[in-house]
Amino acid sequence: MSYDMFVQRFEQGDVAPLAGDAFLAVFEPRVDRREPEHSYWHISADDGGTADVYATLAGGTLGSLMISRFSAGAVLDMLVKFIGLADAVVLPPGCPTLLAHEGQRHHLPTELRADAVVVQAGADVERVLQSC
Repeated sequence: MSYDMFVQRFEQGDVAPLAGDAFLAVFEPRVDRREPEHSYWHISADDGGTADVYATLAGGTLGSLMISRFSAGAVLDMLVKFIGLADAVVLPPGCPTLLAHEGQRHHLPTELRADAVVVQAGADVERVLQSC
């Protein structure tokens, strides 16, 4: 999909850093190209899907992550796994916020809470994106 989604973590309504070890555990084994000067990681999944990921890993954390030009299938499964490990949410433009678990809702900024939905697999992400 030619679409950009941001991944962010929140604590009590404020932006919080993402765990770098969660990022590395999920995405690093599937990186086939990096351009550190652009904070760029190209991901290739087992099912042939790909994604462009932009993230700066510094001091063991990420400020945020953007995933772009991503395929459905295994790439979105990896994204869901990452948000679960990092206690993060996905912010797809024009769509509800995607939660890894219901406990994240109260940490979101107020304006994001009401429409947020829990996703447990990449197929859930696909359904939400197709409905927006």
